[in-house]
Amino acid sequence: MNKLYVLLTLIICGAAIIFGNLHWNDKISAQGEKASPAQKSVVDKEKNEPVHTQIDVAVLSKNLPENVQKKIKQASETKKPLQFVIYGSDSTPTEKGAWPEQLKNKLIESYGEGIFNLTVISEGAKTTREVIDGEGYKEVSKLKPDIVLFEPFMLKDNNAVVGIPNTLANIEDMLEDWKSVNPEVTVFLQPSNPLFNATFYPVQIKDLQDYAAEQKLPYLNHWENWPKLDDEKMNQYLTKQDDQPSVPSEEGHKIWADYLIEYFVAE
Repeated sequence: MNKLYVLLTLIICGAAIIFGNLHWNDKISAQGEKASPAQKSVVDKEKNEPVHTQIDVAVLSKNLPENVQKKIKQASETKKPLQFVIYGSDSTPTEKGAWPEQLKNKLIESYGEGIFNLTVISEGAKTTREVIDGEGYKEVSKLKPDIVLFEPFMLKDNNAVVGIPNTLANIEDMLEDWKSVNPEVTVFLQPSNPLFNATFYPVQIKDLQDYAAEQKLPYLNHWENWPKLDDEKMNQYLTKQDDQPSVPSEEGHKIWADYLIEYFVAE
């Protein structure tokens, strides 16, 4: 009798343990199912949040001179933008869609806000002598530029027969004024747009390139992107103006901008 009682007690206890364990597992599973929608919403939220990538200015600026790379890095760290001035003739217009605007937009898109404070100044159809006499170049000086991308009126001087020695002397006067307000300014020289079948003009442009080399100034030869000077396709990249040399057409602005963008933004 005692053995039977003990056996029954063991069976009842075992059943209670098994039933209790099953009940507990069911409860835990139910709680897990209730929690899963919330967990899913957290995951979904993480998936939907935008991914913020860190802009690496060292990579973007790797084509530039070392001193300019350092300026950009410092601007990124200090949040103090560099004064970047694009300066030139009516080959460097301020109008919408022109190469200066295309370059400006790409710099902001790639480097982000706060690296460059960009200003475009166009002197129109003036020669270097007219710019010197009118002191238009001092508008650049007022900005105390860190970087100047300079298209020095070569096409206008060629048309007015100023003469390359006078042109280079006038350019030198402008450079000295900019350096007087910021000795650390970096000036990039670039030619005006090319012309179809020009004869003397390319020789003067070569003199400008030689001058840049002598003065150790970066020279951005965007002519590399244009058709050959004797190629009639050149005409589709230029727009004729009454009594004035040709200036870039929409296509001309694009190939000029593409060259500069590839240089200033290494991707």
